[in-house]
Amino acid sequence: MTDTEAHLKDVYAAAGDASALTRSYDGWAGDYDSDMSRWGYRHPAMIAGLMGRHAPDPATVVLDAGCGTGVLGETLSVLGYDRIDGIDLSEGMLEIAGSKGCYRALKQQMLGAELEFATASYGAIVSSGVMTPGHAPASCLDELSRILRPGGHMVLTITEAAHEEGYGAAIARLITAGVLSAADESRKYVGLPGAPAAERLLARVHVLRRV
Repeated sequence: MTDTEAHLKDVYAAAGDASALTRSYDGWAGDYDSDMSRWGYRHPAMIAGLMGRHAPDPATVVLDAGCGTGVLGETLSVLGYDRIDGIDLSEGMLEIAGSKGCYRALKQQMLGAELEFATASYGAIVSSGVMTPGHAPASCLDELSRILRPGGHMVLTITEAAHEEGYGAAIARLITAGVLSAADESRKYVGLPGAPAAERLLARVHVLRRV
């Protein structure tokens, strides 16, 4: 097993435990970008494409939820978005994200807990590679909905497994409640095509509009 495979195994073995996830990602932070690049990390490009379709104004105030080392923020910054904030549970990841100069502000916060932002703070919320088994719980959509402005969009990668395990039901509940509407959805794709076979998880990008 390579070091990269060991890091990924540790992350999924944490099974959603915040302390274990934090330790795993802190330990991986230094190699994360190169590892993801080698495995053909597709999520940031998919999100960027759908941001261009649904939130094309580069002045949009964006929250990168679970920003990690800032791979997605850096991608959006190159496209002209320059009002991006990020949150993540790993200080090690946030340190690297901060070094890239593409975020206005970075905070250590955990998806699934109460977020330290005012209601309707953001015009768009993006999240790449976080909504997958053993990571952010589907309940995080409630807080993300709260801090999203009416008319704003969430652009989220959600693995098919996570969708079946709770995200699909959470989205349906928020749509029924009149909080969100379904705006768009990509076709299925593999987020990490170069990863070990067990980690080649099918995903979609879901675009949800705040009502």
